[in-house]
Amino acid sequence: MAALGAPPAVGSFVPSKVTGTAVAGGEPRGGCGAVRRTAAWALLAVAAGAFASDARDELAAECDECHGEGGRSTDPDTPSIGGFSDFAILDLLESYRSGFRQGRKAKRPDGRETDMAEIASGLSEDELAAVAAHYAARQWQPHKQPFDAPLARRGARVHAVKCGKCHLRGGSVAESDLAITAGQWRTYLAAQFQAFDDGTRRMAPKMRKRYESLSDGDKRAILELYVSAGEF
Repeated sequence: MAALGAPPAVGSFVPSKVTGTAVAGGEPRGGCGAVRRTAAWALLAVAAGAFASDARDELAAECDECHGEGGRSTDPDTPSIGGFSDFAILDLLESYRSGFRQGRKAKRPDGRETDMAEIASGLSEDELAAVAAHYAARQWQPHKQPFDAPLARRGARVHAVKCGKCHLRGGSVAESDLAITAGQWRTYLAAQFQAFDDGTRRMAPKMRKRYESLSDGDKRAILELYVSAGEF
């Protein structure tokens, strides 16, 4: 592992902010413990040189089988990822690869069953970086869904106090280096809130402290805010 503040050696993975391991670069914009992007850029530059465009396209096509063309999911149970920052995607993949986050079983179009932990563990570091670069180059497209406007407005107020330091502008900013939540599928978001509640999805200590201070009503309101994509 690279020393704190130093870019990783070629071929070494960027440490995860999710799991709480040492990270390079110190505080990010937004100031909530994510690394600056220098180390991620170094790895992405290596991947760009290591992969021909047809190899990247083939790798992305496999991811698109579940996450939709260009990372825009058509399945409400599966998150869209196109438009996330390169670091956010690397960090999410590492959380699966390290075992911090458990994969949910899903069937591929060919009928084989797999999960994100298995997929991430089967990719090389250059392949992980190539996937991150591919989807980071896409534009985030919020899903248009019905929502409760008054509840979304309440969610915006709660979010500003409890979540806004890290999940900037209602979870809509890719440069937060976190998953974009504004305009994500309601079904997927609700499942993640439930997973946080029942302990089947782990949280970093800082997030856990904030999350556990939310009432059930607060959580419903924040969910409505995310589903609204700020259009209330």
